[in-house]
Amino acid sequence: MYAFRARLLTIGQWCAVLSLFAAPINKPATNILIGLSLLCSLAGTELLARWRAAWREPVVIGFLVWFAVLLASALHSTLSTGASVFSEASLWGCLYPALIASLLRDSRWRWRALAAFAVAAGLVVVISYLMQFGLVPQRAVAEIQPSMRNTVFKEYTQQGLASLILMSMLVATAMSSPSRRWRNVALLAAAVVLANVVLLIQSRTTYLVLLPLLGYWIYRLVAHRFNGWRTLLISGGLILVTISALWSTPSIRERMLSSISEEVDSYLITQEPTSSGIRLWLWQQTLPIIADAPVFGHGLNQWEPLYLEQMRDIPGSAPFITGHPHQEALLILAEEGTAGLLVFAGLLLGFAVHTRKLPDPQKGIFASILIIYVAAGLANGLWSNFTHRHVFVLLLACIPLGSFPWYGAAKEREPTS
Repeated sequence: MYAFRARLLTIGQWCAVLSLFAAPINKPATNILIGLSLLCSLAGTELLARWRAAWREPVVIGFLVWFAVLLASALHSTLSTGASVFSEASLWGCLYPALIASLLRDSRWRWRALAAFAVAAGLVVVISYLMQFGLVPQRAVAEIQPSMRNTVFKEYTQQGLASLILMSMLVATAMSSPSRRWRNVALLAAAVVLANVVLLIQSRTTYLVLLPLLGYWIYRLVAHRFNGWRTLLISGGLILVTISALWSTPSIRERMLSSISEEVDSYLITQEPTSSGIRLWLWQQTLPIIADAPVFGHGLNQWEPLYLEQMRDIPGSAPFITGHPHQEALLILAEEGTAGLLVFAGLLLGFAVHTRKLPDPQKGIFASILIIYVAAGLANGLWSNFTHRHVFVLLLACIPLGSFPWYGAAKEREPTS
């Protein structure tokens, strides 16, 4: 019986690893693998010891704090509207880090999970290039929506952000590799991924993320060789050169300057529901919702019904109907209020401080994930989106155990089988 439970635990570990592979590719597979991981974790050996250790990890504690905030927000919604929102996926997703921690108990398993995500994201980039060169047919949706050209399994923003995470993984690996050959290979691969994002995918959200992300890596690369004022001076100059180079790229200049200005003009003059116009409308219409309950918000999952009620009295608002305000902070302010936003910002800051203590290459990988999430959240709703949320949560759950003060190297072990 014990040997059988040990095998179940191993199966659960591989299911957790594969959930990272599935997250940027397929929603049903991700759910199935997470479900199997939970069942195997509960049926595996050393159940209490594994889960007791999981609850003590800082990342798990951080997500449990946010779970408590969302749970209180869900209770607020139920008391206010009478409708239960306790089945909301974004609420229970906060418990996934504890599940991952109960299974991937040493750095080897967590590296396998990171590698699984990298393989999936890399596979998507390869297929995307094959689409561009006509070796793999484009998806049917590309004929209706040109922005979906060269996208493989997801829409272009989801694929673009996953590709930026892959690029960061490659650069972080290159920086810490003792082998010059592998360092060059990793940097070349990172450049190939970056070219895919900039030239083929052309998501404006990924362009928005590129500036702080490249700024971070330029600073890290310069700081690796210099220190003091030279680091700031050289990295600042390189960042300006990089901005100029990116701005000279026709795809970026067209998407970030010409098209946005045209879309904003169309919205202001004719109320045309362009991509930028919809965002301006959503942000403008969300402000009264926030003003009605500024401290604790209206409760979990309440932005959409309040927004729909507000739109009912505005003629011609049908094209502007969406499920979230396309801005992370505004959604939190509307549903959890200023109190919730302060907690969320504090958790992100805590995660950022924690990643600074990590060894390389994990330090660069997880810092990049936080930069991507925060920057992309300025113009998109990530927590409301299945793929964005799962990629963010599952990747952060893979922070190595050795970085926690109460986990020594001797404690990084798998359950006895």
